[in-house]
Amino acid sequence: MKLENNNKQIIKRITNSSLKYNKLRNIVVVIAIVLTTFMISSVFSIGASLIKNYHIMSVRLAETTANVYLPNPREEQIKAIEKLGISDSVGKEILVGQIVKKDIQKSKGYVFLKYYDKENWQKQITPAIGDVKGNYPIKENEVMMSKKALELLGKDESKIGDKIKLSYRGNEGSKIKKEFVLSGIYTTYGLKLDTGYIAVSEKFIKSNNLNILDNGILSFTLKNNKKNEAPDLLESNVDLDEGQLYQYCYDIDQDSKEMAKSSVAVIGTIGLFIVFSGYLLIYNIMHIAVTKDIHFYGLMKTIGTSPKQIKKIVKGQVFRLSTIGIPIGLILGFVVSFILLPMLISTVSSGTDGNAMPSEISFSPLIFICATLFSLFTISLSCRKPAKIAGNISPTESLRYSGSKGNKQKKDRKSTNGGKLYKMAWYNVFRDKKRAILVFASLFIGIITYLSVNTFLDCIGMENYINNRVRNDFEIQNRKAVDGKINDRFIKEIQNMDGVKSVSNFKLSNLQRNINEIPDPMAQYGEKYGEDSVKLLDEAMRFHEGIEKDHSAYVSPITVGVDDLAIEKYNDKNNVKIDVEAFKTGKLALVDSNHFSKEKNKCIIDKNFTKENIVLRGKHKNSLNFNVTQIVKDYNFLLPDTGSPTVYISLHQLEKLDKNAVNYTLHINVDKKYEKAINSDIKKMTKDKNLFVISKSEEIKALKHSERIMDIIGGGMSIVLILIGLLNFINVMVTGINIRLKELAVMESIGMTKNQIKKMLTLEGTYYAGITTLLVSTLGMTIVFTIGKMAKKIANYAEFIFPTVTLISLAILIFAVCLITPSIAYKYSSKKSVTERLK
Repeated sequence: MKLENNNKQIIKRITNSSLKYNKLRNIVVVIAIVLTTFMISSVFSIGASLIKNYHIMSVRLAETTANVYLPNPREEQIKAIEKLGISDSVGKEILVGQIVKKDIQKSKGYVFLKYYDKENWQKQITPAIGDVKGNYPIKENEVMMSKKALELLGKDESKIGDKIKLSYRGNEGSKIKKEFVLSGIYTTYGLKLDTGYIAVSEKFIKSNNLNILDNGILSFTLKNNKKNEAPDLLESNVDLDEGQLYQYCYDIDQDSKEMAKSSVAVIGTIGLFIVFSGYLLIYNIMHIAVTKDIHFYGLMKTIGTSPKQIKKIVKGQVFRLSTIGIPIGLILGFVVSFILLPMLISTVSSGTDGNAMPSEISFSPLIFICATLFSLFTISLSCRKPAKIAGNISPTESLRYSGSKGNKQKKDRKSTNGGKLYKMAWYNVFRDKKRAILVFASLFIGIITYLSVNTFLDCIGMENYINNRVRNDFEIQNRKAVDGKINDRFIKEIQNMDGVKSVSNFKLSNLQRNINEIPDPMAQYGEKYGEDSVKLLDEAMRFHEGIEKDHSAYVSPITVGVDDLAIEKYNDKNNVKIDVEAFKTGKLALVDSNHFSKEKNKCIIDKNFTKENIVLRGKHKNSLNFNVTQIVKDYNFLLPDTGSPTVYISLHQLEKLDKNAVNYTLHINVDKKYEKAINSDIKKMTKDKNLFVISKSEEIKALKHSERIMDIIGGGMSIVLILIGLLNFINVMVTGINIRLKELAVMESIGMTKNQIKKMLTLEGTYYAGITTLLVSTLGMTIVFTIGKMAKKIANYAEFIFPTVTLISLAILIFAVCLITPSIAYKYSSKKSVTERLK
């Protein structure tokens, strides 16, 4: 029967004495705890800010939080959509007109006048803009303008309250001049760097008889958990008019639940790696401490100290040191996250304006509370095994304890010419399998944690974002489709430039589409709208007369000829594949998604006609019949949205139907080292032709600030993680040598030289480095590739690029640390004589 003894005060005194005696060990343990706490708090704090800022950037570049649009909605349709309960906000937007000014046309920009209702402005537009000064217009003569609009109008210095004269063309084509008062200014961040916006008041809309049915669009933001079912709910519960179509500005096929799962999986995986890295760091240090003091704990057992009391002594030391390390780690995490990093970002971003990526680091007390709890959990877990070793060891075992059990069944290891160092090193690496697994786990987890974070950040990086949105290095647009501005000589000159890899040509034509019957105006409008159809009937009569005079004026789509190279690139990049050969031979035409009905394989060329196929005929009565498929809407796969029904056919087929088709757009891709020179040459060639040029490098430059911020935040996270990985690296190697100091002293006492011991330890390091590199290159790359795939589900523009340079750099670093650390550790530990070390 065991009797409990009350020795709490004695245990407390021994714990305090042990702490005073092991000052160097205490410093190392505190540093380990500080680093673990700092790592958890700073990485998650910076990471949370990065995710939040990335979301803000995405909204800003999209210019709105809305993700579904319905043009010219009726009041019944609006009420039906609101009743469905699938949206967070339903807003109205009305196009008032477009500014008419020669200076704007020369700069190839656009300025639009728009009205946004309260719901649209506050919940959809406001989150996508910044630097808001003043208020949304209330009076009829008030306007709120984006900085880009003021810049295009040459009114950069305007202040709130200033009077501004505007000349604009209304929706019906009439030119209007009016003086407004500036009520507010704001900054836009979208990729449409040539577009400015002017917001008008509700009173202005009413006084000018503008309404959403004739001039507007309904925009709504879907709830995240309703995105999958929204298309079916809208289709079955809201009756659309002929020609009305929903435009979805998100990937309908992308499962939002899958996105959420992928986000949790990525964050969970990286978080697990981080916590495990901290655990290994503290565990290795405590293992060294217990191994060094194992004789002391054996002696404690001889005087009656119980295993439970010894465990309390070991754990008590660590937890007391954690009261110093955890607060320091939290303070360092706070300072780095909220003082040093914002200072660095503000230094880098000084002189920049209108950048989509915010530079704020968000403070969340929950992160620091969780960091404290995680650190305590990690510390508790990491000191369990060393405390168990100290508590369970007998006094006799403590005298010959070396930290390594060795193989249970020793083989007869004969040697005729002394021990081969490389064989001895290999045996030392694997003689204690548990320890070998711990060493490889420490090295592997440190490297994989860094690679995982780095890969994820690279996948969602700004360069991938721009590459997804701007598909070509250069685009030259003949926006007004003036014949001769882009001629064969012009194209040939670009093709012959040094460094030009490919030039894709798009031609524009207004081919007529054959129709079988002309609709009856009364049947089309009168019966449907009854007494309220006077205006619509008038429009219908004009439509009817126009058809009789010239079919092409009303029923002809814009027809774009696409060359073979461009259609092959489209098919390669697009998720939904088309029959390229059918397209090239003139059997298939593409229609943009805004003019494609929900019924399978039916296109809407205008809001009055729906056909299963298209018959296009030229001026000389030659015609071609095309099957129709829908273009999956995406940024610049072929051409930006023209705002009109657009049909894409093969360039060769278009030239057969219309030899006078106008060269409309060129897509140019170049060798990166020639990009700057080509950019300069293209600007010279287009200077006097009033052609619009888009340069990918300049688009990236415009968003360079956002890229720098992501690099700083991502780089900060990576530095913290690689620092922990390296320390764990070194710690593992030092642990291995420290627990074998007596063994190495015995080997030296029987004739092994210090140089031979160093060489053996260096070979052990080489084996560790080689096997770790192999593990990282195989299993590690599987994990990294999986994280890359998950990033793709989180952000559809994400792109996984194999980290070749990073992997090679890490391999060199692993070998350098593994080769150098053992020699340095042994040199430091073997300063005493062999006799002293044997004692």
